[in-house]
Amino acid sequence: MTRDEYLSQLKYLLGSLSEEERMEALQYYVDYFEEAGDDAKVMAELGSPEELARSINEKFATAVMHSKTQRRTKSESGENESAFDALYFNFHSDAVTSLECNLCAAEIVFISGSEYSVETRGIDKKDFDCSLSEDGTLSVKNMKKINLDFFMHERRRRIVPRILVTVPKNASLECFKLKLGAGKLSMENVLFSCNSSELEIGAGSVECGKIHSGKTKVRCGMGNVEFSGSVKGTACIDCGMGNVKLNLEGYPSDYSYDLKLGLGEFSFNGEKKSGVCKVLADEKKANHFNVSCGMGNVSISIK
Repeated sequence: MTRDEYLSQLKYLLGSLSEEERMEALQYYVDYFEEAGDDAKVMAELGSPEELARSINEKFATAVMHSKTQRRTKSESGENESAFDALYFNFHSDAVTSLECNLCAAEIVFISGSEYSVETRGIDKKDFDCSLSEDGTLSVKNMKKINLDFFMHERRRRIVPRILVTVPKNASLECFKLKLGAGKLSMENVLFSCNSSELEIGAGSVECGKIHSGKTKVRCGMGNVEFSGSVKGTACIDCGMGNVKLNLEGYPSDYSYDLKLGLGEFSFNGEKKSGVCKVLADEKKANHFNVSCGMGNVSISIK
């Protein structure tokens, strides 16, 4: 692995950090390489990009916990508490049976860990809710609505809401629901299974890790969805003007599909269709896709 490849992979793995923090960390290690003058020795010392990223992300989590402690101390001492102090929640893995995320404008990263936890920055505590119901549903809600100046660069203090969600490796859930208005969500090395999943994306972008799902629903307005893993049973895909890409494990012969296509494009394992058409499967199999696509693009690859 070359230095550039190492740093490029490290940059991707630091997606949970803000752009400023990520670039600061990268610049530190660029300088480290330059000063050492021996790339192989530096990579051996630092470990793999995954190991180094894990260490950096752990420091990020520690900073969040420190902020949480400071916030509690301020509250107990009567000092004013900043509405944008970091928030932190954690839950024992055995207590969570389902995960529901309802998020507006934010940068969201899912990572793998030992238990469920949720950390935030740049979100007013009155606009955020994280709770566990009696039936084991972990609910994560960012109720802050998008305002017109959210994306304006000339703001004096542009605070981008960020959320870090940790999911136990190989977790098994009854249901996974995700509703994203705007922003970006990515899952880094996250693997879990669920009996059913529902993804509703407005203008945001979602890049799922590896999800093994039963009954599946995907609704995409103007955003982008990339889903990896497997889908069993019935899957309903509704795409307006966005893009939906499914990279699935399995055998194409085990799947069938019904298609209603407007002015968009549809691809199923290399078989492409475009323009207004309607296709019904000759035989509806146990694993079946119901696809409705307006002016967007839907691509399904199974191998």
